[in-house]
Amino acid sequence: MKKIIYSTLSFIALFASCKKDTNVFVPDQGQQLDSGWTANVTSSNQVLILSKELQGSFLSETFNSSSDTLLFTSAGVQFIFPKNGLTVSGSVTTGSVKVEYVLVQKKGDFIRYGIPTAANRVPLESGGALNIKLTSNSQSVTLADYKKISVQYQDDDPKQGMKVYYGNMLSVTNSLAFDWSLATDYSLVKTWDSATAVKGYHVETYKTGWVNVDRPLLETVTSKVEVKAYVPDLFSNANTAVYMVFNNYKSVVQLSGNATARYFSFPNIPVGQDVKFISISKVGGVYYLGVTSGKTSANMAVFIKPELTTLQNIQAFLYTL
Repeated sequence: MKKIIYSTLSFIALFASCKKDTNVFVPDQGQQLDSGWTANVTSSNQVLILSKELQGSFLSETFNSSSDTLLFTSAGVQFIFPKNGLTVSGSVTTGSVKVEYVLVQKKGDFIRYGIPTAANRVPLESGGALNIKLTSNSQSVTLADYKKISVQYQDDDPKQGMKVYYGNMLSVTNSLAFDWSLATDYSLVKTWDSATAVKGYHVETYKTGWVNVDRPLLETVTSKVEVKAYVPDLFSNANTAVYMVFNNYKSVVQLSGNATARYFSFPNIPVGQDVKFISISKVGGVYYLGVTSGKTSANMAVFIKPELTTLQNIQAFLYTL
């Protein structure tokens, strides 16, 4: 089966990026296919180049740090910054501070920003993730010891039992190296309701960078399995990323590539869950998107058939998740 699909994909790619008048896949000189599997994905591989192309933008606001500041942003996120709580090179700053931020709430955006919802290979259910970056005159601003930032944002269905998780990277170049860790400081999450029926989360964080509101996904379910995904021979972990999205939960995991066995996998998945497997690829300057649905079960192994597409179509698809 793989050989048939490989020939079909090669024939499609022939018209997209290769020499004409032949039925053999012959890449243009200088094209990087990355079709070989690797034990060490680097920034030069097509899969990480694609990851950077997908990454979304950040918003920014400016405030004066000389007093306690309640900041209402254009995106509806509310920040409270403490007086004497922000430092530059260890000294308290009282001048103008720029906050760059993004609030990630849609499942497709967890893929776009390269921050799948897992902690130590255990899937999480997210209530939203924030990235907060502070600067003053282009210098990095950090929180003083025991000082916190309060953040409030809307969510149509806030969950109880959420906790704060911190990301292990300030910026993401490889989401497989990205991980969330449960905060061990005094950070907290509360749900809130307003008199106008608006509701959401109130978060207190003692760190900037990536901050996530999470709880372990279906923690009480005892039957959990490793799922596997296979792709045609043209594709590998060097040019393809594979994700599994839970249909009924705000949870997205990225499957790891096994360079020896040539498949993608992820452990600790609860059985009986409706999911989508999504592959996104960049091969010799050409983009592919593959989607297949299923229900998680023991010994689950799916085959994903990537289809020729564009970067814009991949972005549009991720917005639908």
